[in-house]
Formats: sequence, structure tokens, C-alpha cells
Amino acid sequence: MGPEEHGGHCELEFDGLRIPAANLLLEEGRGLKVVQTRLGVARLTHCMRWLGLARRCVEIARDYADRREGFGVWLSDRESVQIMLGTLAADIEIGRLLVMRAAWELDRGGFAQKEVSMAKIHVANLLHRAADTGIQINGARGYSKDTVLEWIYRYARQARLVDGADEVHKMILNRHMASEGRDFWCWPVQGAAT
Repeated sequence: MGPEEHGGHCELEFDGLRIPAANLLLEEGRGLKVVQTRLGVARLTHCMRWLGLARRCVEIARDYADRREGFGVWLSDRESVQIMLGTLAADIEIGRLLVMRAAWELDRGGFAQKEVSMAKIHVANLLHRAADTGIQINGARGYSKDTVLEWIYRYARQARLVDGADEVHKMILNRHMASEGRDFWCWPVQGAAT
């Protein structure tokens, strides 16, 4: 189903591999920590790409709705289509704000784990809904290979898995809520008393 452009995935097995002490990052047993430090930024780059794909789904759907007449009414004049596209527009903007909030926290020097998790959950699910809505509005045309919607729909499914499944990120958010209490909902403001 997945994205052909990434070349697929595989498992690597290292048997008897020895790394000289001079080539270790951090210290022995802390390799996962090194890898984890790049994940926040990597997850945000996924989110940015997914937001672009979600917008593309909306553009394709809007373009078709403006040109397609059914039972004497343009699809774009149908309230149900307007609601679907309006909901996606708001959700895309929410996704952009979540990504910017997480990027801001990273720029401040924070780890941004909860902010990145929120963005990743929202945007991954948004991409799937945008592709589904685009296909629904385009009908058989959207389901076929006549548009990129078919590919985006297949691609969107992996968004909820890569760099941590939705459920893992929701558990992270719950862990932050438990440890931070009411502070979970606070945003740091420069110059404010802490």
C-alpha cells in the first residue's frame, strides 16, 4: 500500500558487530537517546508534508466541485460539500498551528514531546480524512488513478504509524497530563512569573 518513493523498509541484523569506543555517541547503551533527539524535528517535517498533501486534496475536491453538476446543482453549491470542505479548512489551520507551536517549543530549546505528539496525531488523522473527503467528492474519478487522490489515500494510512503510532503518542500525552497536572495546559510566556 505504502509510499513507493521511500524505497520500502527492511530489517537489518548485525551479528558480532563491534564499535570502537572512539566511535560511540554518548556512552554505551544510550544509542536510543541519540536517535530520539532527531525524532521531534523529523515528525514535524512529516506533519508539514502531510499538511501540504491535505491542502492538495482540498484543492482537487474544490476544483471538481466547481465543475461538476449533479441533478441540476453544482456540487460546490451543496451544503454537505461546503461543510466537508469547510471542516477540512479549519482542521488544516489547526494542524498548522499545532506544528508551529511544537516548532516554537523546539526553538526555545525544549524537548517539545507533548507538542510534537499533538501535532503528529492531529495531522496524520487529518491527512486521512482529507484524502477520504477528496475521493468522496470526486466519486469514481477520485477512486481511480485519474487524480493523485488514490495515491494520497494509500499514503495517508501510514501517517498514523510512522514515527510512533497514534496510540503511543496518546499515551505520551496522558503521561504528560499525569505528571504536569494543571500545568499541562499552560503555555510559557516570556516575562511571566512562573
